[in-house]
Amino acid sequence: MSKSAEPPDEAVVTMTDQPTIRVLFLPALLNVLSDMDDRIDPLLREHGFFRAQLDKPYERVPLHRYVALLEQAAAKLQRPNLGLEMGRSFGLADLGPFHALLRASGTLRVALDYLALFQSRLQSKTSFDSQVGPDCTTYSYRIEDVRIWPRQQDAEFAISGYANLIRQLTSAKWFPAEVHFEHPITGREEFLPRFFRAPVSGNQAANALVIRNEDLDRPFISALTSEDKKLRTVLESHLLDLMGPAATSSGGLAAQTKDIIARGLGRTRVDCALAAAELNLSERSLRRRLMEEGTSFRTLLQEARQERARSMLKTADLPLSVAAEQLGYSDTATFSRAFKDWTGVSPGRYSKNTR
Repeated sequence: MSKSAEPPDEAVVTMTDQPTIRVLFLPALLNVLSDMDDRIDPLLREHGFFRAQLDKPYERVPLHRYVALLEQAAAKLQRPNLGLEMGRSFGLADLGPFHALLRASGTLRVALDYLALFQSRLQSKTSFDSQVGPDCTTYSYRIEDVRIWPRQQDAEFAISGYANLIRQLTSAKWFPAEVHFEHPITGREEFLPRFFRAPVSGNQAANALVIRNEDLDRPFISALTSEDKKLRTVLESHLLDLMGPAATSSGGLAAQTKDIIARGLGRTRVDCALAAAELNLSERSLRRRLMEEGTSFRTLLQEARQERARSMLKTADLPLSVAAEQLGYSDTATFSRAFKDWTGVSPGRYSKNTR
């Protein structure tokens, strides 16, 4: 299990396009800790939060502070399953106007597509995407800023919260096909499957719910196709206006390319062609423009791998084979050589020195 979080160094994390989250999600923490108000308020202040902010649910706050708050609250208040508790108590009503939009979606797949559409507006530098398979679809959640670590409580809040929302939209008896977490689950191999009523794996590329396609495409019992479609159009327009534009990177093409690389690591083959396609450029144009910015795709790939590797190796019990796979290396030996070239020490020694 990952160690408890310490507030990140402001000098390191502060940046022009600093990841943010809406205050909308802060009440989830306060609700499950309502019996500890005298202890939670000092923690809030320590991380730069105040109860007065709850009056402005769509205000943006630094994501790294929020994640560190959850980690420290879990550790100091001895609530190791804090994120799971938050997710289990987080309901449709807590989403405000989104409640009506999700109810009007008609099917679970459409509802989750809406959550993906609004992800960058609710929480920036964070991906929520899907991979469709023949029998199941995998919905993955991951904070893309590798400096925000550890983040176990946030991940478990997100996945538990999605599962709870799905049960409210479909049936209280619903359960996923599988659950994945990017952090280790050592010591919780029996508890977590009971909690989710499904197999749970740790040390994965991203936090994820694997959902059966038949569950995703089954119409809601209350679905009214024509009326729901009209309502969705109105609600989507109003919510897009309310939330404002999606968060975008302000660091030029190199930063955008690096974001694409970071999202793809561990999920798919990441190469220049993939990045160029996502940026609507030819591969040749992307290489030329990156050169004009003083970098290259290869350099950005190596930087993304180094940042992810350093973050992953701070986590206890992470096998090097898992790290190598998630970073796109063919085997552990190749990854180990590359890591030693970057840092001058082996991955094993680096991991021990940073715990």
